[in-house]
Amino acid sequence: MKVRFAVVEPAILEQVRAGVEQLQRAVDTGDMDDLDEATAHLLDLTAGCRSIDLSEERWHRFLSEIRREDPDFESRYLLPGKRCASLLPGISTDAHVLEIPMDDESGDVDV
Repeated sequence: MKVRFAVVEPAILEQVRAGVEQLQRAVDTGDMDDLDEATAHLLDLTAGCRSIDLSEERWHRFLSEIRREDPDFESRYLLPGKRCASLLPGISTDAHVLEIPMDDESGDVDV
């Protein structure tokens, strides 16, 4: 597995939020078809956005660093840009970043 972090363009933020809600519902209900559909939709929406793909190991390290500072942090797919500054240098602190798991065993990749 790898995890994509995509900087969400302001023009598509509301569409991404709707996609994240669909994804969260699918996860909560265990609806794998809806989960696959929501994931594909979010990846399509953010295909042209600046992004980085992390290996599962690097993603776990990233989350561990955040949780050291904020033990109550829960990953909810849409993160504030300030949380992702170490991954995406130069990101605006008021930006939003989509964090989405993908099926792929390759290592870290800047897109």
